[in-house]
Amino acid sequence: TPCQAPGQQEQHLHLMMQLLRPQDAIRLAVRLESARPRRVRYLLLVRPEEAGAEAETALLGVDFAHEGATHCTLGMVLPLWSDTQVFLDGDG
Repeated sequence: TPCQAPGQQEQHLHLMMQLLRPQDAIRLAVRLESARPRRVRYLLLVRPEEAGAEAETALLGVDFAHEGATHCTLGMVLPLWSDTQVFLDGDG
């Protein structure tokens, strides 16, 4: 966002990586619109880096209390199986 401090997204990514196992990698990170004014939320697609590990793919919901927070928490963990379909709906 325009009001976001330079490097803030990089700091958020670094903090989110600390939540993961060493073999995991963030494949996609999307900043979400939050219902709470100061809360910062991300949706992550996480999968191990080793070949053939698609079965361990998961969606993670990560929360920061505010823009400059120095830690984050997991708000959701949704494992994705081979037959899972995920639909994101809404205007946020």
